[in-house]
Amino acid sequence: MGHLSRRHFLQLGAAAVAAVTAGQVCAQTSPVRLIVPFAAGGASDSAARVLGKALSVSLGQTVVIDNSPGANGALAAKTVVNAPGDGATLLWGVGSMAAIPLLQRNPPFEALSDFTPVARVGQFPFGMFVHPDVPAATLAEFVTYARANPDKLSYAAATLSEYMAASQLTTAAKITMTRVPYKGGAQAIPDLLAGRVQVYFTPIFLALPHVSSGKLRMLGVLLPQRSAAIPDVPTMAEAGWPSVSVPVWQAVLGPRTMPKETAARLAREIHLALKNPEVLAQFEKLMLVVDPSTPEELAKTARDDVETWRAFIRDNDVSQY
Repeated sequence: MGHLSRRHFLQLGAAAVAAVTAGQVCAQTSPVRLIVPFAAGGASDSAARVLGKALSVSLGQTVVIDNSPGANGALAAKTVVNAPGDGATLLWGVGSMAAIPLLQRNPPFEALSDFTPVARVGQFPFGMFVHPDVPAATLAEFVTYARANPDKLSYAAATLSEYMAASQLTTAAKITMTRVPYKGGAQAIPDLLAGRVQVYFTPIFLALPHVSSGKLRMLGVLLPQRSAAIPDVPTMAEAGWPSVSVPVWQAVLGPRTMPKETAARLAREIHLALKNPEVLAQFEKLMLVVDPSTPEELAKTARDDVETWRAFIRDNDVSQY
């Protein structure tokens, strides 16, 4: 090898090492897009922004939150499915998105084969909230009232998980309510506060501040045990309805073509971010239960949830959402 060629080779090697040291996920220095399938201001959006800010520092690349609401997450998912696998485009995935391919004749993506699992971030505990005009202080009183007033109540549903929770209760309790769809929790909460809808199953942090002010009433939590933040509120199982339970994980996914090495690197950075005291403090305010995973563990979660959704759709005769 000649002197000039050798020097050129060494320069290239040094540049490559520098790029790895800088921690960039993709070859370009352009921002990384984290696509969120809901409108700004909701639970998933808030959590994605916390993690995105931390990753911007550790990756050495700006992580931009790109809100793409609509079609229960299908629009956002399709954007990522069609993106290059270089790590520049990521999806903030949620448990309910595993159901989308099961509900459509020509689904825009496949839940298990069109994405590369990166890491689970955590879970958002759900609660059942009602407008104070509903004459019920307990879930038992609510069911009694709903049975006596079929179709008088309406419930908000911005995600398939919210729809699942409400459907599970209506099926188990043999009550009927009218579903009102929303693009996100930030749009549903004002209507709940105004009484335009009366019931909402949603991440606790979105509605809990309105409980202490008396603007909303909370009847149950969708957790295996009571929440330390609201110990007086029973679980749905304690209230007599153990079948009301939904997949509520939040995770980062990449396109199918993303190399395993890139996914593993991103997973490591996410794990480090989830040990950051500042990040943990912000997630605690959002009431997100931190629950990180490896790409392999996230893949298993997704597989299990596809079967959970399949059973729900079959048992509840849900043909389209």
